[in-house]
Amino acid sequence: MISRLKDKAFRRGLFTIIKFILAAVLTVLTYFTTRQVTYISVGLVELTFIFIIYNLITEKNIFCRILACLLFFIYVAQMTVLYFGNSYVTLTMLKNIKFLQDLGGEIVAYSLGTILALVIIFLPGRCIFKADKRTIVTLLVAFIFIEMAINASYKRFSPVQSFATILVDQVRYQHVKRAAANPEVALGTFHKDSLEDAVAKPAALPEKPNIIVIFTEGLSSNIIYDERNIMPNLREFEKSCISFKNYYNHTFPTLRGVQGQLYSGYKLDDDNKANNLVSLHSILKDQGYKTSFINTEPFNDEFTLYLNNLGFDEIIEDKENVTGLADGMTDGEAYKLLIQSAHEKAKDDQPFLLGIYTFGTHVSFNSKEYQYGDGANGFLNKFYNCDQMFKYFLDDFQESDLADNTIIIFTTDHSTYADQSYTDLFTDHKRECTDLDVMPLFIYYKGIEPQEIDVKGRNSLCFAPTVLDFLDIDSENYFLGTSLFDADAGSQFDRMFYDASYLISTEGGEIRYLEELEKEEFLSQVLTYFSALEAER
Repeated sequence: MISRLKDKAFRRGLFTIIKFILAAVLTVLTYFTTRQVTYISVGLVELTFIFIIYNLITEKNIFCRILACLLFFIYVAQMTVLYFGNSYVTLTMLKNIKFLQDLGGEIVAYSLGTILALVIIFLPGRCIFKADKRTIVTLLVAFIFIEMAINASYKRFSPVQSFATILVDQVRYQHVKRAAANPEVALGTFHKDSLEDAVAKPAALPEKPNIIVIFTEGLSSNIIYDERNIMPNLREFEKSCISFKNYYNHTFPTLRGVQGQLYSGYKLDDDNKANNLVSLHSILKDQGYKTSFINTEPFNDEFTLYLNNLGFDEIIEDKENVTGLADGMTDGEAYKLLIQSAHEKAKDDQPFLLGIYTFGTHVSFNSKEYQYGDGANGFLNKFYNCDQMFKYFLDDFQESDLADNTIIIFTTDHSTYADQSYTDLFTDHKRECTDLDVMPLFIYYKGIEPQEIDVKGRNSLCFAPTVLDFLDIDSENYFLGTSLFDADAGSQFDRMFYDASYLISTEGGEIRYLEELEKEEFLSQVLTYFSALEAER
């Protein structure tokens, strides 16, 4: 055996077998993240054919070798991302690569995973058995037919086809972007003269109450209700609120999520570009409100420019108290700045809208403030810490004069990204999409009559019109969403999740991926909206 190992051809053949065995093991391991056998079965079918193709054509010529190695590279890369992220590579991931530093909490695990993937990919290989041209062509045709069969029912489970989908999504995205850059439609397509008036403003509220809006980073509702009591204060807080059940995020990630809720519209790109239409805060500004937003990432130039372009009167920063991961504020620092800012605003006679996006629950983060149990699990720590810091804020709020004339609105930028850490901890909570889930929306004021409203799959495009309906504020607008207080309202958009990677219906609280014809029809309508964003008003 030792003498055979000295033979280069034998070693390369052995390495070929080893690298495909490692790829198969990696495929099986993805089950512990996805909890879906379909990923394994479809993946192993494709890996088998890639193995056959690899061993038949790698030494035919340079082009055949490139093709074989490319298929293997795609496969291993996709399975590595699936293992850590519970999803194949998506266009959304690639568009947010500039925020890679925000994943620093798991940098060791991600680095080791990447190194292992590269070792598997770059192990030297060779043809183990020979075949004539007819056999090679037959097997290639068989591979194509198998891929077509997979496409019929299991496309999103295929690592090879999911990679091809990125290219399709990019082509479609560029088409929409080019068309939106040359507006051909009038603003009248989305213009509305007024808002829904489905609920009367509570008599206990002053004419123009102050408003505090909290966007928590990536929070799915199931985390609040989990039996392990991860967020007990928020769960208790909900009992004193108007809350909305079966309420979904309309997009992903943060840059799309926050702006989309404030403007009740989709965002074309993951950038800091402004929306020129009407927003929640622009309408409140017309009503005499001072509008402010707290920047919890003051050293992040991209995010700072994004906030500056949202159209608030003031962006509040405190660079002297920033000690969190990725140069962001911890949730403790964020909530302290929030309550301090609220007290400062309350000194003026002018009513205020004060918003904040808390950063401490970002994917891969841990907490150095409060910790859950023995502190061994970073995922539980960060959400437990967020809950404790919210209680600090709420206690101060309720003990002050703010409680007499201020509304608290608690929600999130989007649902929790269902990566490996998430799926390991919530095995009983089935997620059909890593980017989409039910999310919280709570409205609170002193003396409120608690109520739970089932919105049956409507989404966060409804945030702005719901808040304005609650305040009895009417205005012309270009909102794609409708008030959640109006059970009979609804639009073609407020049950539709849309980001750079997915188009999914949440109607009736059921997750359904759109068919190709439905995608084209929906995107043609979204194109009209993006065109309106660019039009002169």
